[in-house]
Amino acid sequence: MNTVPSTKNKKTQNVLFQKLGNTWYIFSEHNNEVIYSAMPEGMDPRSTKLELYEVIEEHMENLRKKTIKNEVGAA
Repeated sequence: MNTVPSTKNKKTQNVLFQKLGNTWYIFSEHNNEVIYSAMPEGMDPRSTKLELYEVIEEHMENLRKKTIKNEVGAA
């Protein structure tokens, strides 16, 4: 599991990178729920510059917000 510090929010988010076939996925946890997303085609966390991790972190935050919004809308 990788810990990626955010320079914007000064917080740390634990993420897991997993390759399935030719696609890398990023997994995280929020409120005891696992959130995951496929990384953009061609992106490899082993060779990606740290600045792009911030883009990934923002993407994961947007997924969290979308998940929360969907949960509230379904209730």
